Amino acid sequence: MAAHKVTPVQHPFQNLTQSLKSKTIKPQTIKCIPAVRTSTIIISSKLRVAVIGGGPAGSSAAEALASGGIETYLFERNPEAAKPCGGAIPLCMLDEFSIPSHLIDRKVTQMKISPSNLTVDFGKTLKPHEFISMLRREVLDNFLRLRAKERGATLIKAL
Repeated sequence: MAAHKVTPVQHPFQNLTQSLKSKTIKPQTIKCIPAVRTSTIIISSKLRVAVIGGGPAGSSAAEALASGGIETYLFERNPEAAKPCGGAIPLCMLDEFSIPSHLIDRKVTQMKISPSNLTVDFGKTLKPHEFISMLRREVLDNFLRLRAKERGATLIKAL
């Protein structure tokens, strides 16, 4: 294998010294190895991916991977847990994530924030037919995990 020549690349702030509070940051030269075109790599073994965390992000990632034919394992430590927060979802996200309307627990257009008793009126920014969807997180998370499983992901209760 031939040795690659290392070419220094000048950082955009090469001639500057930046100060961040009491620390001084001095510019450095970054050494890059030039890319070399190779032939197409053929993967002879099946890809396997572990997704850690079965919340909305992890479950959606597992669903996408499994839908693409990738062997996917979705690990969730506590699948039955209820989360006190995180169930407010705008209408556009219901469509984007194909969340069925029967999962909506409440439709909110205004709310009171405790302990200040301050009222937040979403009606000023929402159109008459719009609302903020309130879903129970354990219901939403379970729905998304089961959808990932239907697409081929293996669900594993983690330690």
